[in-house]
Amino acid sequence: MKHVRTFLCVVAVLAGTVALSACTQDDHDLPTLGDSATITESPDLEAIAKTYYDCLSDAGINVELDQNNQGQLAVVQFIRANTVMWRSPDGDVGSVVSGDGNITEQSWEDFQSITGDSDGAALMIDGVDYSKEYAQCLAKSGYDERTAQGNMEMDPVQIEKQITSNNIWAACARENGWPDVQDSIAPDDKAITPDVVLPLTITDDQLWQLLEVCPNYDPAQIEEMQQWRQDNPTGFPDDYLPDPCISFDTPWRSLPQGPDRDAQERADMERMSHLIDILNENMENYYEQHGQ
Repeated sequence: MKHVRTFLCVVAVLAGTVALSACTQDDHDLPTLGDSATITESPDLEAIAKTYYDCLSDAGINVELDQNNQGQLAVVQFIRANTVMWRSPDGDVGSVVSGDGNITEQSWEDFQSITGDSDGAALMIDGVDYSKEYAQCLAKSGYDERTAQGNMEMDPVQIEKQITSNNIWAACARENGWPDVQDSIAPDDKAITPDVVLPLTITDDQLWQLLEVCPNYDPAQIEEMQQWRQDNPTGFPDDYLPDPCISFDTPWRSLPQGPDRDAQERADMERMSHLIDILNENMENYYEQHGQ
């Protein structure tokens, strides 16, 4: 697998990043900060996505069309599934877990054992191998996840505000028992949201206690934004800050390639999935209670 850290706050999730959760700065359809990045004309993206969508649907795979960063219906998402794992022809690996889904060591091994067609593409949905259909639909349509997402660079205003929010949270964490938590910096890849990194060794109780004194979302700001948007359908108030973006370090990245690293990676991914659930639980409960 190519990733070295699971990010909670990727602006546009690539297939190369295992998508174990939604971004913690999920603003439920709020617009982006600042001016959007320059849009590259891609008139065929929607047609390609529609061909890919139709092909998968005809094969009995539940999918839907979604908008990319430029508002084009160019992204195909797998839906009505608890666990989806895929490997693209270029070797990127991704997964989506929802509902009662869970990536166990056995399910990961089953997925890894899929050789796929000659191009190496593989797709497993709730334990069922759809690799043949997946490879055929990719070849027929020319669909590519990275291209479909469009221009994914964050604008400078968004990066600056995210770093400010992250560093406020990081300072709180340092003041409350986690002195080694470092401030956030702008990543070289402008498609990735700046993040605050916690150690994967943090226990459930420690994370709950930290979130109690350093919340990772602000209900008052959510309500203020809802009021503000009644008169301002686009944009954000000048003083708006996104929720902090929190991720976890992955110790397996320092291990050499081989069975030991694979086993450690699987264990770490399961652990991160659980910690991500804790990070998201209070915010998800809030939205459910308020019908959002």
